[in-house]
Amino acid sequence: MLKRHFRLFLAGPILILLLATAVLANLLAPYDPLGIDAGNILQSPSSTHLLGTDELGRDILSRLIFGARVSLSVAAAAVVIASLLGVAVGILSSYAGGHIENLTMRSIDIFVCLPEIFVAIVVMAFMENSLRTLVLTIGLLYFPQFARVAYSVAASLKRKEYVVAAVSLGASPLHVIGRAILPNMASVIVVQISFTLSFAMLLEAGLSFLGLGLMPPAPSWGQMVGTLKDYLFTNAWPVVFPALALFLSIFAINTLGDWLQDHLNPEMPR
Repeated sequence: MLKRHFRLFLAGPILILLLATAVLANLLAPYDPLGIDAGNILQSPSSTHLLGTDELGRDILSRLIFGARVSLSVAAAAVVIASLLGVAVGILSSYAGGHIENLTMRSIDIFVCLPEIFVAIVVMAFMENSLRTLVLTIGLLYFPQFARVAYSVAASLKRKEYVVAAVSLGASPLHVIGRAILPNMASVIVVQISFTLSFAMLLEAGLSFLGLGLMPPAPSWGQMVGTLKDYLFTNAWPVVFPALALFLSIFAINTLGDWLQDHLNPEMPR
């Protein structure tokens, strides 16, 4: 059993810690993450500041804790948008058939070929750097992946005997989609959500690192690394901790995704 669920046991504690940190940030943070202390700039880890301070004297641990909330909430909100829009587009295009199906899915295929980071940089460079813009941009960039998955599953399910029978008996499209298609694609969508969540976290971190995501003084992990990268060779502590937190979070989410894929969709190609 341990061998079979090793990846779950490996990722579970990290994800529980990440979620608990994001939810309980106000209780866990020892200092105000925005509080500036000019007398304690770039301090090494100590009993007063367990992970040290940044270039403005702000407590790294407190900003790291609130950064978990920011990074996870942005990624989660974007994935909700991507999954809802993508599943709707995928199912409806499969059900519509004909020219609508071809036009929609060819457009999706073209959109998928575009590099997410490049499109995000272009969009964020010309839009207001706000939380809403960031979430919508990431969500719209990843909805084509959900649309392709939903379309593929829906196209396969349409040929199943119980779906054909339901249509023959006069069941409405909404009834067929709600009772026969959506429940049978749930496991595939859950797996896709787990992988997309890590991609969204990484994209948010990359945009914030470049100064195109959440702007200071927001304690985003990517923004923390971006503003402190100039001190990497003189005082690495402020950069190492948010980078490590981002790495462990993405590793844990991807590991969970692999486990879910093996147990929910063993036939699904990687």
